[in-house]
Amino acid sequence: MAYCAYCKTHILNRHQKCPNCGSTVFLTDDEPARAPDMVYTTQQPEVRTVYVEKPVVQTVYVERTLSSQKSWVAALILCLLFGVWGFHRFYVGKVGSGILFLLTFGWCGIGWLVDVITILTGSFRDRDGLPLAR
Repeated sequence: MAYCAYCKTHILNRHQKCPNCGSTVFLTDDEPARAPDMVYTTQQPEVRTVYVEKPVVQTVYVERTLSSQKSWVAALILCLLFGVWGFHRFYVGKVGSGILFLLTFGWCGIGWLVDVITILTGSFRDRDGLPLAR
């Protein structure tokens, strides 16, 4: 009985192609097994050059400020002299509450007094939430 040298399928007629893989190389039980013939081509293998970008490591220094660029002394002087008009709030960038102070005369003096106390204690902050620089 003959069988295909590649896929070992049993073949009835040795003059046909293997129905499984299409090979024409067959072996029989009475002949020793031999290695299948290698098919050589004249084509060169396709060579592709792949360029991989090397990762760039950059060191970025970020300056973090722990206090505002606005001066504590300037805010205190503006609050004491023109606090009922909200000039100190305009100075630190709080424009909305500065307009409210301007229209209500510093909430009739109560908001002005609260701001004086918060500036003196150091808890007054600019529009970014940073404490004023001393």
